[in-house]
Amino acid sequence: MITKEKFLEKFNITDDLFLSAEITWDELCDIYKDFEETKHDKYQRILDDFIDNYLKDINKIGDDVEKTVKVHSYRGRVKQAEHVIEKIIRKKQENQNKYKNLDKTNYEKFITDLIGIRCFVLFKADWKSFHNYIISKFENNIEYYVKDCILDFDSNLDHYYIAEPPKVHIRNGDAREIYDELLPPDCVIDGKVYRSAHYIIKYQGAYLEIQVRTLFEEGWGEVDHAIVYPYFKNDRTLKEYTELLNRLSGLADEMSSFFYHLKEIEKENIQNIPIDDGMAYDVEMAGKAESVNNADSSSAAGDEYANTPSGCLQSVIDE
Repeated sequence: MITKEKFLEKFNITDDLFLSAEITWDELCDIYKDFEETKHDKYQRILDDFIDNYLKDINKIGDDVEKTVKVHSYRGRVKQAEHVIEKIIRKKQENQNKYKNLDKTNYEKFITDLIGIRCFVLFKADWKSFHNYIISKFENNIEYYVKDCILDFDSNLDHYYIAEPPKVHIRNGDAREIYDELLPPDCVIDGKVYRSAHYIIKYQGAYLEIQVRTLFEEGWGEVDHAIVYPYFKNDRTLKEYTELLNRLSGLADEMSSFFYHLKEIEKENIQNIPIDDGMAYDVEMAGKAESVNNADSSSAAGDEYANTPSGCLQSVIDE
């Protein structure tokens, strides 16, 4: 463990912030030692087991295409001991009332992301299949939601459940309809800087946090975490640029969602084609698309293609 002075400098923690956390350096060193020597490896085994049981083959679940979970990729980690005590300092400073009783004997009951997993999806709409999957695997009972970190901690190692209401964080102006379909209004939280869905799972006696993001959201999050959060989140210049990048990533997500819905409309059109004509549809449409792109073409086939979603989009691009 490095010295207090080097630690505070490394994590950009001022002396005033440290004092306002109302925890001694000796207490933090005890937590560091406990986590590093007795907890980290245990949590790594729990993480590996969770991935093997619930994520390794997640995209192969179910024969029904509509119920297939659409996860692009995932990654997991166990917090490093330094980051554990850094988070404790910041949490106690932000909410002294909630964390006032935290110490080396119970910090695992307060910090719910000692084990963390991020699942990445291509489109926002893909979150729905993941949400349905998680609540089908873990009991989502309001009676088990944690209100008091100490009193509500369930020591039963075999009781797996969702320990907090699933939440989605979005920015002001983001579309929220897909989330409102499955979550109560107070679980879709706007006005946030970042976008992400959060689940806290109680698994084998430990809390485990799952975040679900699109690839664009993760790209912005990685840049923001490397430059701004949490150590320079009060730097006005850095915040301006990361917010600009955030807006751009949001626009990229909206464009991806547009393409996703366009594809769904195209699939509906294909399904509505008479059976006798269905076998030749791909060949015919390819020919029609080619004729539309030919400046000399004015055939009826081109007119028919122009009335499809792809044709409309192509006409916008051509203009």
